[in-house]
Amino acid sequence: MKKIFLFCAALMAAVSMQAELKTLTCAQAKAYATDSLQSGETAADSVIVVGYVTVTNGQISQGQQRFNMDDEKGTGTTFLAYFGNMPEGEKPLNPGDKVAVYGKIQNYNGEAQMKNPDVTILERIAIQIDTLETSICDAIEACEQLNANETTTDYVDLTGEVKSTPSVNTQYGNATFELVCDKNEKVLKAYNIIFADGNYPTIGDEVNIIGKLTKYGTTCEIIGEGVITKSGSVKIDTIPVNVAGAVEAGKKLEKGKTSVAVYVVEGYVDSIAYEFSEEKKNMSFYMGDAADAQTYDFEAYKVSTDVDLPVGTKVWVVGNLYHYYKEASEDGTKPEVDLIEISGGKAYLADPLTGLEDILLESNGVQKFIENGRILILKDGVLYNVLGAQLR
Repeated sequence: MKKIFLFCAALMAAVSMQAELKTLTCAQAKAYATDSLQSGETAADSVIVVGYVTVTNGQISQGQQRFNMDDEKGTGTTFLAYFGNMPEGEKPLNPGDKVAVYGKIQNYNGEAQMKNPDVTILERIAIQIDTLETSICDAIEACEQLNANETTTDYVDLTGEVKSTPSVNTQYGNATFELVCDKNEKVLKAYNIIFADGNYPTIGDEVNIIGKLTKYGTTCEIIGEGVITKSGSVKIDTIPVNVAGAVEAGKKLEKGKTSVAVYVVEGYVDSIAYEFSEEKKNMSFYMGDAADAQTYDFEAYKVSTDVDLPVGTKVWVVGNLYHYYKEASEDGTKPEVDLIEISGGKAYLADPLTGLEDILLESNGVQKFIENGRILILKDGVLYNVLGAQLR
């Protein structure tokens, strides 16, 4: 009752500021988007759309959740709330919850949506989430029975060991990694698992995950929330290689497989695939063993870095090798892709195996740090002492 009162108070305040504010059903919002707006156009005025949540993946990320709405409970997708701003402290919405979203209607390729609307929860559906405790092997077997891009309605509860270096996104509080069935070495991808306590797993840790299974194309995934139940005690091999060595080792993996060992790949940035994101602190680039020898055999894909790494920069990239393969399209418009990647690893401007630590400054490609009690400076791949004498 309190939430409804607060919503009504907010609504009255909004009405007092803007006399044209309207409350629409999902069907009315869809009709307005398709009849009055061109594709890609956004309405000039904000409105309120009221309806029931029908489809959602059950996750909140950075205070936002993506969900579909309809005027009746069920699976209708009349209106899309594209990452709505959830009330602080609220749990994720579930199908059947009644909500009101406030924002500007958009026509997105013929569909009606609001981008980043403010969400008010009017009514929570009384549900009990039943979880099925299962093994990784059984989860993979169940996932394989799904149709492509289908998601289970039930939740599974499973525990397993992290088998690959997690790709961590602290901005959204999640991590992606692999779990493996011990019987047949089939992989279950733990995709964007939310770790609410801010503690992210490393390879070898044991984690518990509660979520839904999804068959993404032919890949079996679990999406949900996780917690670390045991710190790993296994020894992880770290193998230093140049780019040619990484390609050679990666080609020995089966297509679509990831190495267990962690590699430290030394080379030069020779072309940029995705520009540096200041917000996400990552980028994608191809590497070669020489600064002027462009090649597309090895890619550092969405690796973490605090600074932009321009072409010609000498770097060390740490992570698991992945043999990425994609068949050519039947119409011949897209060629076959067969390359080796480190996906979601970490890029360094100094060799991480030399014991460099306690970085004091990292700016414009220059690192100032302490090594064995000495202050050293790394610039353009050359090491100097504080007096400017070249060391190596």
